[in-house]
Amino acid sequence: MLNQGKVDHLIYNKLRAWAKIRGKGRINKDKYWRTVGNKNWCFSTEDGLELFTHSSTPIVRHTKVKGEASPFNGDWTYWSKRRGKYPKTPKRVSRLIKKQKGICPHCGLYFTSTDSVEVDHIQPTSLGGKDIYDNLQLLHKHCHDTKTANDGSLIKNHDKNPF
Repeated sequence: MLNQGKVDHLIYNKLRAWAKIRGKGRINKDKYWRTVGNKNWCFSTEDGLELFTHSSTPIVRHTKVKGEASPFNGDWTYWSKRRGKYPKTPKRVSRLIKKQKGICPHCGLYFTSTDSVEVDHIQPTSLGGKDIYDNLQLLHKHCHDTKTANDGSLIKNHDKNPF
């Protein structure tokens, strides 16, 4: 495996060979390479556009897929939490699972692929809540039933004032 410095050196050699062909055997250093900031020999334009180097690109590690996990084994909670999408899961549910890191905010337990889940408005729309992602959460069906029974959203306007 090549390290980033080695790749940068190989690209420099390719650019140098290209510049030699363009200059008919002579390399015009000032035309293609400049000092940009504290970097010398930076392949760039007069306008300040520069060719990025491999060594300037941050290394971002990915999370390995767990053991036998497969997008085809039906574990929708794992893949929704990991990637934010799963083929047979509605986009809204997948986004909420990812946002909540796979945890039901009502009971604190993880969602499993066998759970029945429902999208809930944190502040019920009947009490002035808006239908936006910031006001949505994903709950287990039984947690949603408990939350709805206690949040006052089931009380109708005529039930509040019996007279």
